[in-house]
Amino acid sequence: MKKIIYILTICSAILMVSCDDDILERTPLDEISEPAFWKSGSDLELYTNSFYNKLPGWSGVGFGSAQMPDTGTDFGLGTGAGSRLNGTQGIPDEANRSLWSWDEIRQANYFASNVDKAVGEEANINQFKGEGLFFRAYFYYDLLKKYGAVPIYKEYFDNLDTDALYRARSPRNEVADFILADLDMAISLLKTKASLSQPRVSKEAAQLLKATIALYEGTWEKYHNGTAFGVPGSDGTAYLEQAADAAKDLIDGGTRSLHSSYNGLFNQTNLSANNEIILWKQYDFVGLGNSFGNDAQVFWPNKYSYALDAIRSYLCIDGLPTAISTLPTTDTELANIETNRDPRLAETLMVPGDVVRVNIDNSIVSWTAPNISESVGAYEGQKYRIPELDATTGNFTRNTAKILMRYGEALLIYAEAKAELGTITQGDLDISINALRERAGFDFIANPTAKLTLAPVTDPNWPDYGHTISPIIQEVRRERVVELMNEGFRLDDLMRWGAHKLFVGKRPKGAYFETLISDVSGSQDVDENGYLDPYAGSMPEGFGFIPERDYLLAIPAEELVLNTNLTQNPGWEQ
Repeated sequence: MKKIIYILTICSAILMVSCDDDILERTPLDEISEPAFWKSGSDLELYTNSFYNKLPGWSGVGFGSAQMPDTGTDFGLGTGAGSRLNGTQGIPDEANRSLWSWDEIRQANYFASNVDKAVGEEANINQFKGEGLFFRAYFYYDLLKKYGAVPIYKEYFDNLDTDALYRARSPRNEVADFILADLDMAISLLKTKASLSQPRVSKEAAQLLKATIALYEGTWEKYHNGTAFGVPGSDGTAYLEQAADAAKDLIDGGTRSLHSSYNGLFNQTNLSANNEIILWKQYDFVGLGNSFGNDAQVFWPNKYSYALDAIRSYLCIDGLPTAISTLPTTDTELANIETNRDPRLAETLMVPGDVVRVNIDNSIVSWTAPNISESVGAYEGQKYRIPELDATTGNFTRNTAKILMRYGEALLIYAEAKAELGTITQGDLDISINALRERAGFDFIANPTAKLTLAPVTDPNWPDYGHTISPIIQEVRRERVVELMNEGFRLDDLMRWGAHKLFVGKRPKGAYFETLISDVSGSQDVDENGYLDPYAGSMPEGFGFIPERDYLLAIPAEELVLNTNLTQNPGWEQ
């Protein structure tokens, strides 16, 4: 086995728990741990390794198409509409490993209750303590996003502790404070990424997670203020300040920087030398087997397409919106859709002439037209695509790397938090948004308007988020949309922005049904303007999201029976 810690499915006997997800019926972890455990840093490492397989990644080999990160949102077309935006999730009968699951919190608390028993070099022990806190915060953040207010468990407890078992929900801002306090402690304990010989959680990862969560909570409280989902008396300002500070600490630390190539971030199998990467998953199909590989390339485009509105988000190369720029652009011809546009569009979207396969003998096969049966809306992705065949297997690689955290996110968080606070300066824009644009290939000398200023040009097609927001917030959000396209942030952004007006009653559309597409696909549903309308039959009324209910998930019915101190989320009461 290689020394590298692959952030994949790493199993440890000490974490084997009952398959029953009901917290009242779990086998106590202290009854199944080894008596001689918790003696050294190696024991701590073994336990914390098991947390890494909880992080998102590509599905393993043999599971078919790899789900793209933004599938099910207004920007990502899959084989069916996403249940969250369509309002079709309902109230689950009972908890499971993805709904109201406390397994991860329980395991993190068990680690916290035993970590001080280990002896060894202080810096190494502190590293694992920090990892435990990082993961508890990470798991609690997932619960916060799904359910808002949840019980706070700071310590491990057994099945006889009825006070803990029947605890009520704490207000969401208290949950957020608890999470951020964990991360503050983790930041003080963790080593920097450069100090780690293996790809583990680092100080920079904790800083970025803190910034991410503080931004989420700050904008959630701001844009849900006055609703059943808001926090009385709070407009989110304190969290936005924390988000800006945490992101700036990471920026000023100088340990991470933007990679020279946007495209070079995603189409890789190894990111260990990439200085923008903060946390990632590495795969090794040949060396370790199916569970340590993925089929992201084999089943490309993975039954996924970008939506028309996603493509229309990209500016022109002069930095102006397509509605304002004098440069010619089109979204009705795939062959010319990237012309005069933000260079990141060409590194995100497949168009005729792009390389689809590089054979072992270096001969090239070019992309000519989309496969509608596989790409749904005809906007096939270039992002994450690795066309070179693997000489070892004679097939596409099964080792596509998965980025979990990167430095570019910190720049976007900093700009957004400062813009929301109303304190953003031109200097702030230059070290964040404009740094990202310059990396993308915008030429500020040839096109001075490509540089974002505090007074951006008004775009008549700015999205209507349902709130009055400033022009600079509009452009900062646009930059976030484009830079993080299909990286798994879209659903969270829609939820925290309270942005249901963008999608309720609407259907995401695909590419214009031009001859290039019709010649290879036959008859397809199109809208009144000639754009592919793949959900016309399955979702005729558009997304059925109910704003008074669907910003949070329902707590499983059985949990409310088992613990009468729990209350149901707004709109789900029966």
